[in-house]
Formats: sequence, C-alpha cells, structure tokens
Amino acid sequence: MKIKKICFGIFCIVFISLVIYSIMSVGAVSKSNHIIEKASEKLTKEPEIRADSLYFNTLDARGQFVYDVLKETIKEGKQYTDLMPLLLSEPELATIVRALTYDDPSLYYVNASEFDLKSHGYTKSGKKSGELVILPSIVNGKYTRVWIPYTANNNDSSKFLEKAENRFKASLNKVDAMTADVRDVYLVCQLIHDYLCGICEKTEEGGIYADTAYGALVEGKATSLGYAKAFKLLYEKYGGTSFIVNGGKSYWNAALIQDNYYNIDIYSDDLDGNLNGVKLRGVTSHLYLCRDDATFYLEHEKSINTVPVCSDKTTYYSHNGFDPSTPSELYEAVSRQVEAQRQAKGYYFEISTELENAKERIKEATLKALADRFPDYADSCEIYRQSENIPVYIVRMIKKEIPAEGN
Repeated sequence: MKIKKICFGIFCIVFISLVIYSIMSVGAVSKSNHIIEKASEKLTKEPEIRADSLYFNTLDARGQFVYDVLKETIKEGKQYTDLMPLLLSEPELATIVRALTYDDPSLYYVNASEFDLKSHGYTKSGKKSGELVILPSIVNGKYTRVWIPYTANNNDSSKFLEKAENRFKASLNKVDAMTADVRDVYLVCQLIHDYLCGICEKTEEGGIYADTAYGALVEGKATSLGYAKAFKLLYEKYGGTSFIVNGGKSYWNAALIQDNYYNIDIYSDDLDGNLNGVKLRGVTSHLYLCRDDATFYLEHEKSINTVPVCSDKTTYYSHNGFDPSTPSELYEAVSRQVEAQRQAKGYYFEISTELENAKERIKEATLKALADRFPDYADSCEIYRQSENIPVYIVRMIKKEIPAEGN
C-alpha cells in the first residue's frame, strides 16, 4: 500500500512538472513568436521620425527597434534584453547606445563605453553559441540578447545607484527651485548656463561619469558632452526643447527658445575662473549663450548630424540690452552693469559692441560710471576681448589700494 502511494506521489509530481514545463514552453514559444512578429512588423516599415528624439531619427528601422528594446529594458531595471530576432555588429550596437544616451541624459548610470560584443551572445534553438556575428539581416532561429552594463553593477555595490540617484535628484531640485517662477525663457537658459559654469570644471577626459549629466551636476567635472547632457536634462525639466549637437571633437546644444532655435555652448563659455591665463574668482562668459549658426560656426566645426537651423540673431547680449551701438547706449549699458555688479558684489561684466575703438570706449564709459556713481567701489578697470571673430568684451573692475602714509 505504501509503495502504491509513493508511486502515485511520484507520478503526480512528474505529471505536474510536465504540465508546468508544457505551459512554460508554450509561454516561451508564444513570447518568442510575439517578439518575432513585433520585430518583423517594425523592420518592414520605414524608420520613424520622433520630434523629441534627434538621434533616434538617425537610425534605420532595425536600429530603432533595438533602441526601443534597450530603453524598455533599462526602465524595467533589467540587465539583459529579451531575445531579439536579429544580429548586431559592434559598431551598430555602439551607435544605438550612443543615440539612446544622447536623447535621454537621465540614463547616466548606463555605462555606454562598456557596450561591446564580449558579453553578448545569440541563441540558436535555445543554446548559447558565443559572440554576436556580424550579419546584415535577420537570420531565422538566431536571437540576439543584449547585456546592459550599469555603473552600479560595475562598482559591485548594491547601494551605489541609490546613493547616486539621491545626489542626482538633489542637484535637479536645486535648479527646479531656481527656475520655478521664471517666465523669461532666455533667463532660464542663462540661469542654467551660469549654474553649470559655477559648479562644474572642464575636462577633456575623465572618469566614467565625465561624459554624463551626473558628472557635470554631481561630480563637478565633465567633458563637453557631459555639459551638453546636463543642459538638455535641466532645460527639458523646465519644459523646454533641446538637442545635443555633435561637432566631431566637441558637443553643444541647440535649444528652442520661444519660436527659434539657438546654439548654446556652455563648455566653451565656462572659463573655470581663467581670464587670459590668470586665475580670477567669479569670471565667466556668455559668448556662446544663444548664437545663430552664421556667427557660431565662425569658431566651431560644423555639426556632423542634422540639427535644427539657428538663424535668429538674438543673443544673450541683445536680449539684455548689452549690445550698444552708440556711445550714449554704451554708457547706459555699462552703467547698468556696474550697478548690478556692485549689488551682487561682483567685479566682472560683459559688453558686446561693434563701435570703433571699442576697448577704449568701454574703458572710458566704465571709469565714468564708477566716478559718477560708485567711486568707493572701484576706480580702475581692465578690458579683455573674448574672440577675434565676435566683438564681445569682459570688463574687470579693480579697486586700487591706496598706500598707507609713511610707506
């Protein structure tokens, strides 16, 4: 009797296991078929155009399919994508990852530099068979699964990402508070520009985050790509539209302000406190804050991707009335700048003017404004031209020290 019960129990276990296996197999086949159908439908269509995703639009249909699968997988917090019925080359995969992280700078924790074929494989009839193979089209029975490297995993710390996210959110909250009640979109761009110049130090290469918004906002050190990602993220949190522009050797932003796009290069504007090789506290530039293409490309390489045309001539200087065209306008603009700097306890301001003998005129206007209104604040100044092609000047006001009697 006991033997019968044992046999019956074993039979039940085996039967249930077979049923579960069958259900799972059917489910796996169903999922696999769904993936194939989804991919086939996507890949037979023309590539999409998305208004808010500049780099997505540069991909072909298969690239866009992988882009979406990667993005969905990352959102779910997974490290491997579902199986995809196609094979990828390493350059193709790198291009797709770059497109995704350029379009969405919030994915700072995705380690884009670690996407390679060493950790990826394809399956054939359910069996893992090594590295990806470079093939131009779908191969029946072979399914790519992409491994997604996260910095949290690479650092082997389960608490790392949580800590990083808290720091990241804190930095975003600061800018939210700073721009919350601002209605002038030009001013929003200026506030973000000045914030990044103030908290971040430029680097041509650096750690794993130098190319990310996290590097700029939290670690305070970033490449031009990191600056561009940080601006895009902050500006779009405010509600604006911005794209990252690839200039080959450097990156910047094309931002929509009201009805026009403008070039914004914060990395080049961040002087890191250096003026003509001298380290000075508080000095920065707005030379490349809102520039049209004709002026901007006098000193930048042409973008290697298709970006919105920036044709409007409104600049930071013209919007704020700091581009005088007559001597009387120059004195008025300088006088306003001197007063603003005195209130802010600063000693630098900028003027853009095409007047002849501009440096001499700016110096004369500054000294007159100081003498007329604030003789106790400063009594001397130095003028620096920012660019050979663009007539922008930085004015440094100086208070001369009066020697003590008897010296």
